[in-house]
Amino acid sequence: MKFIENVERDRFNAFAINHALNHYSKTSYFIDFKKPEFYDGDLLGVEDDEGNLIATALMLHKKTKFPFSQFSYIQYGFNLDYENKELLEFFMNELKEYAKRKGSFFLRIDPNITRLEHEKDGKIKENGFNHEYVTALFQKCGYTHLGYNYGYSGNWMSRYTYRLDLDQPLNKVLKGIKRCSQYNNKNEQRDVHVHKASIDELPVLCEGQEELAKKLGFEPYGLAYFQKLWKCYAPYVHYYVVSTNFHTAKCNLEAIVQQDENKLKTMKDENKKAPIIKSIDAMKKEIQEIVDQGLDVDQQVALGAKFIIMQGVNVWNVNMYTKKTLMNFRAAFALHRYAIEDLYNQGAKTYDFEGISGSLDPKDEYYGQQDFKKSFGGDFLEFLGEFDAVFDQKKYDLWFKTDHMYRRVRRKLRYIFNKKWRSKIG
Repeated sequence: MKFIENVERDRFNAFAINHALNHYSKTSYFIDFKKPEFYDGDLLGVEDDEGNLIATALMLHKKTKFPFSQFSYIQYGFNLDYENKELLEFFMNELKEYAKRKGSFFLRIDPNITRLEHEKDGKIKENGFNHEYVTALFQKCGYTHLGYNYGYSGNWMSRYTYRLDLDQPLNKVLKGIKRCSQYNNKNEQRDVHVHKASIDELPVLCEGQEELAKKLGFEPYGLAYFQKLWKCYAPYVHYYVVSTNFHTAKCNLEAIVQQDENKLKTMKDENKKAPIIKSIDAMKKEIQEIVDQGLDVDQQVALGAKFIIMQGVNVWNVNMYTKKTLMNFRAAFALHRYAIEDLYNQGAKTYDFEGISGSLDPKDEYYGQQDFKKSFGGDFLEFLGEFDAVFDQKKYDLWFKTDHMYRRVRRKLRYIFNKKWRSKIG
């Protein structure tokens, strides 16, 4: 085996994109996207004795102020056969030595290698797979494991995700989505449509993000961020916008109400009447809400958008935001439902929802989001977490202390902002 520095870009991407462990952050486009936050990046690999590329890793480098130095980072680890322990150990050691040569005081890796097998509800599966031997190999090579944290705040990258298997008949995929037919029907009744959109419609995504940011107290990325992401990954971007015409939706609901009221006149069984009456009352209430909120305008209104990257047969939901609107319009469902079928028809085999908190506590602030993603029938995945190889302990201790202090302050300020904002609206 031979460690390769500066793997040619096209060769690197050809291997990475088609690898089972690939993530869009593990292809060369990520270097361009992360500048200037990370000032530089390297395409690294391993060749076998015949000169074939058998492993790749993208290493980024970032300057630090406290201390004045730099560290290196490999987001979501490397692309290789991690069951080949000899290759895995060789590459981990070479990456560590390379980061040292670059002048970094530590190297962080958070591999997207699954840890334990879980049931779809998130509970650990009895007698399921266990890949913690990889953790042991990292430790053997001089990396320190930072622990099995939960939530979004502990790790740089989410340690959990839901991933939907698309390598099966489409009707089976759709059948596995909870309330799929019911929500499809609601979307049709309310004139909810999804279309493939251009870069000019990115403000829709930003508007939805800003609304959620106010609710949860985080800082939104902004339009420039998404424009840069699009330009860096242009060949692989799929962007969708969901919209409705509230006036048309109101008219449709009024027609259904009239139809159901006429139906009631011919019915004699009071028990069969009850659910229809309940449905009529709910629709009348919804119609009134459309009017009261000033939405009864005959024009198309964007409800949200979804930004997706697809490389090879793998799909990642990079960002999706929908505006707060009437519940039965199911904008988020419509986006996922449309994208799943569209990308399935383009050859996608996996559909990654890109991050969940991993907490099974219903009181967790992100539990609702996680529960929604679970409703699509994907697999609950837990990754190994973060590993640091430290080359200068004093610098690392100083950086670690200041970095964690910064994070705590930021979370506290977010909590205060969130609390004040909620009190204003409610």
